[in-house]
Amino acid sequence: MRQVLGYVRLLSLVLFGVLLALLIWPLISAQLRDRTELWFANRILTILRVKVCAHFEVPEANFATHGPYLLYCNHVSWLDIFALNSLCPLTFIAKSEIAEWPLAGMLAKRSGTLFIERGKRHAVRQVIQESVEVLQTGRTVAVFPEGTTGAGDQLLPFHSNFIQPAMLAQVQVVPVSLQYQDANGKFSSKPAFLGEQALIQNIQVLLGAREGYTVRLVFHAPIATEGFTRHALSDKAREVIQASLLS
Repeated sequence: MRQVLGYVRLLSLVLFGVLLALLIWPLISAQLRDRTELWFANRILTILRVKVCAHFEVPEANFATHGPYLLYCNHVSWLDIFALNSLCPLTFIAKSEIAEWPLAGMLAKRSGTLFIERGKRHAVRQVIQESVEVLQTGRTVAVFPEGTTGAGDQLLPFHSNFIQPAMLAQVQVVPVSLQYQDANGKFSSKPAFLGEQALIQNIQVLLGAREGYTVRLVFHAPIATEGFTRHALSDKAREVIQASLLS
């Protein structure tokens, strides 16, 4: 019964979000859009009983009060976007497949997500330029350089192209390490959205956890881009994230 209620609440929230996106989004101010995104992200996490625990290594790592930055984050689940957005609204770079998801794809489009078609060089160049333009407006951009999801304990190779927006816009990079934990504070790979798992199956895992999960976000000290090649800068950020995941 608890899971059924969770599905009903989640579907109701998504449908409400779609109505907002279709009817009201173009008519409201950017400030109100940000507040709505913040509310929506926190609400979806509450329904799925996922708590967010954010730690800023230094005060300057807080992207809500500093920046703009390029957040360079490892990727575990579709929920990662909502976890980050629950702290402060961001612009995300995401794979184009998300745009095709029923309901959720439209919400992502309306929130300003920058979609990239993997394997197409011109698409990479385009999304890099779009990211630079967003950063130049003073808004932080987040990217998942692995390009896909992992369990959250070991990193996949990073695509260093995605660090270029920071270099071109001359903003700092904030490495972000992300892991899911169970009710006892221990690492858990169960919430990870991996392989051929369907979205509804992943939601079932989340709703089926009696005591829920916590997503632990560590925002590391910002890294200036000067003096780095994109490969060296990406490697440095990756080393910081990997060391945090293993600690």
